[in-house]
Amino acid sequence: MESTTIIREVKSNPKDRIEIEIGDSKQPDFKPQFKVSRWDNEVNFSMRAEEKIGATMEESNGVIKYITPEYEVHQYEKPEASEDGGFEFEWILKSPPLSNILTATIQTKGLDFFYQPELTAEEIADGNERPDNVIGSYAVYHSTKRDNIVGGVEYKTGKAFHIYRPHAVDADGVKVWCDLNIDTENQLLTVSVPQDYLDNAVYPILVDPTFGYATIGATYNGDVSSGSDSYARGMLFGSALAGTLTEIHAALRASTNMSNGVSWSFADTQPASSWNKLESWSSDSYTTTAVWKNRTGLSVSFNGATNAYVGTRFYYEGSVNGPGIMYDTAVGTNGFGVSEIGGYAVETTRNYSVYATYTASSNSGFFAFM
Repeated sequence: MESTTIIREVKSNPKDRIEIEIGDSKQPDFKPQFKVSRWDNEVNFSMRAEEKIGATMEESNGVIKYITPEYEVHQYEKPEASEDGGFEFEWILKSPPLSNILTATIQTKGLDFFYQPELTAEEIADGNERPDNVIGSYAVYHSTKRDNIVGGVEYKTGKAFHIYRPHAVDADGVKVWCDLNIDTENQLLTVSVPQDYLDNAVYPILVDPTFGYATIGATYNGDVSSGSDSYARGMLFGSALAGTLTEIHAALRASTNMSNGVSWSFADTQPASSWNKLESWSSDSYTTTAVWKNRTGLSVSFNGATNAYVGTRFYYEGSVNGPGIMYDTAVGTNGFGVSEIGGYAVETTRNYSVYATYTASSNSGFFAFM
């Protein structure tokens, strides 16, 4: 606690530091505000709920409470929210509000916000899976950086955190999904609670935006099965500089527990169906929980005059399905797919959970994949 602000280092890794601040260190009194910063404050996000004259602040069992007669704002850590933990920012409505829209002001630095819509019928038929709390949520990425330079900052996929779809729950435990909207231009975050729910609920009502410090995409691309093409999924990177690829990392899972494999792939020109620049099949076990799988010990030179691609290729073997990769919907990104039948396809609406670790040439200076 510093004056009326609580500051905590969630992740102390100097290459990927995460810090949170509850309150506002620039103000003399406590504010119903939360701020998260990543990569030594290279990027950050803050939100502040409506203030009331005469509000009080108290702490109970790790929950920071901003208390007014009409509502409260509760803030606390939520370690289970994602692989690097998370944070809960809750409104507690004590009586029917004047509006069904809860509003917080926001400020952001160096971040892009990508809305996660419902999957299409075609995507679902292809085996894609998007959980209910991800539909209507936002994946939040570094605006310009991704991947890891050896000895430097660990951006991984460039994903900073995920703001999950909120729900409301009343005193009887009745729940309903709410609509989340982030407007960076007008610096507003709003949560819309269905009006008919507010009219019939038993108060108090809890409304719970959750922030997960995630680096893994929140949607599953689906297994490779006997009815599917063998395919690759990956991301484009490019630079005017040169270097050496040393590792490839991908967040993989399966629809059921299985043992099968993938190849770790790299190409310094546009991949085609015979994408064999780096082809090393490796068997591993996969579960329904996405985890990072790594291909280490590589030494592949790339030259900065051309675009390059990193990814993973999946296969079906015998009667055993192959695993799949995680992703977020992210319009304007440089994802791609390669199938043995269909060839190369740019997928500019997907940010796949795959990244590279590399060294820059000694005369190249700092190097970052885009």
